[in-house]
Amino acid sequence: MAKHINSIVITEIESNTRLDRYLVNSLKIPQGLVQKDLRKGLIRVNEKKISGSYRIQEGDIIQFAKEYSENKPKEKIPPNKKDLGLLKKSIIYSCDDFFIINKWNKIAVQGGSGLKTNLDDILYHGHLFKNRPLLVHRLDKDTSGILIFALNRKSAKYFSDLFSERKIEKIYEAVVIGEPRDNEGIFENHVEEDGKTYLAETKYKIIKRLPNDLTHIELRPTTGRKHQIRIHCKLNGLPILGDNKYYLPISKVYKKENNLLLHAKKIIFNDQNGVLVKVEAKLPKYFFNYI
Repeated sequence: MAKHINSIVITEIESNTRLDRYLVNSLKIPQGLVQKDLRKGLIRVNEKKISGSYRIQEGDIIQFAKEYSENKPKEKIPPNKKDLGLLKKSIIYSCDDFFIINKWNKIAVQGGSGLKTNLDDILYHGHLFKNRPLLVHRLDKDTSGILIFALNRKSAKYFSDLFSERKIEKIYEAVVIGEPRDNEGIFENHVEEDGKTYLAETKYKIIKRLPNDLTHIELRPTTGRKHQIRIHCKLNGLPILGDNKYYLPISKVYKKENNLLLHAKKIIFNDQNGVLVKVEAKLPKYFFNYI
């Protein structure tokens, strides 16, 4: 192992975050560089090579064998009134331990290369809550809908366990190009994540058959792989309208749609007090151009 020249000790507030996400956000370096340096052993945890999917724990020591000082974080810019106003209006459920927003599309959840603003920065500077909100799961930048933030470490750990144990039911809606053969069924395809391949499963059900070979469908992922729904739709010949990352040639026959027609519509779970929580987020206006 190369001799480490710098190290970080993980605090309680940082605990239970994915290692790769922590490094991207704290060092302000690209995800690809993080994965490469983890594979090379240039970044280690407690002197061991480790996967980016590892969830860091309080007391862990992250060791670096190279200097990342050229990637010092840029000064965070306070959110403008428009973004702060959108965030306030987007809150659809709130209690002492967590809150849920109906995320608008084209806003990133966390910072990254080339992004001017993100929800994490807006919440940090907006001071809407006594404690800084903690992200417990993610949505793609272009995906709208339900997103949960914890308001304390205990709640964040609770949600982390719920997601890992698949005790949260998530329901999405999408407009896809094409039409499933059956009214309902299951997409089962392998999805690659962190250099490994996993079998992923998404249940689907047709809501409405639309003109121009489009279909409004409901999607229920029973596994939680990165971009799972978008990949499943593509692999099964049903690319999501407006998806410019995962697409099929057939999508070229449609007028370019600037919005991704994928929305996290509903979430169902039991909170820390055993109370059943069911929250539904309204579809964005651009969905109604089709449905």
